[in-house]
Amino acid sequence: MKWTLILLVGISLANTILSWTYHYSNNTMNWTQARQYCQTNFTDMVVIQSQKENDYIVSLLPNKTKSPYYWIGITKKHIKEIWTWLGNNSTWIGNASWAENEPNNNHSTEFCVEIYTSTGKNRGKWNDEKCSNSKHPVCFKAQCNAKSCVRGSCQETIENTTCHCEIGFKGDRCQTAVECPQLPQTDNGDFSCPGGNQTFNSTCQLKCHFGFLPTVPLAITCGANGLWTGPRPICKSYKQALLAMAGCAALLVLCCVCFCWMKRRKRKKLARNPGETTSPSSEVHG
Repeated sequence: MKWTLILLVGISLANTILSWTYHYSNNTMNWTQARQYCQTNFTDMVVIQSQKENDYIVSLLPNKTKSPYYWIGITKKHIKEIWTWLGNNSTWIGNASWAENEPNNNHSTEFCVEIYTSTGKNRGKWNDEKCSNSKHPVCFKAQCNAKSCVRGSCQETIENTTCHCEIGFKGDRCQTAVECPQLPQTDNGDFSCPGGNQTFNSTCQLKCHFGFLPTVPLAITCGANGLWTGPRPICKSYKQALLAMAGCAALLVLCCVCFCWMKRRKRKKLARNPGETTSPSSEVHG
């Protein structure tokens, strides 16, 4: 017979947040069967992420004076391996998790773990056991699903479900893109943003009025930090643009003329003094 221990409900103002639920069975089974039971009826065998959660689960389980106790989802395959939790590869073990003199690997194949629910100093402590022994399974049912967080990953803890947002998104469900400041009105031009969006990864392009030309770059993009990337483009009149282009062209021509003049002068000098090409260090004295 299976029992639902508790549905954790965290209330903050008007919002209700559901976190995962814990479950157990009054029937005993070996560790492999216990996990199959959990996966069939719930999500998986319980995975404990902190000492606080460990103590909380023990407070929900029925007290027992002797074995069989309860399987939890930490195991290993070989004697030299480290203990690892199911699913997330976590290796969390608290400073006071194990009972005294445990894990002792008494039968050389004690690769599964039970949690004590007896009274006294061993309550809530762990003991390594042979996986073929029969215990009660403790399971959890996750509330996180593919729709829990729009643009992020869902993480469940006691009394809380949290969305860890992707870069450029925010909100309790990561449902809102980061916004950049509203673009101001620009003299002699207007910014055009597809769909009117001025949020993360959206690009706005400056379109100048007739008779004006844009400076480069023509477009700016909203960054993950809520700031526009790059310098702001502005619109200048054709006259200013043409003068700027003419100035650049004149400077380029002047540089070319100077370069050609210096090169021609060097050729003439070498033609008048052909011996100057011989380095003094290359002369041979008799």
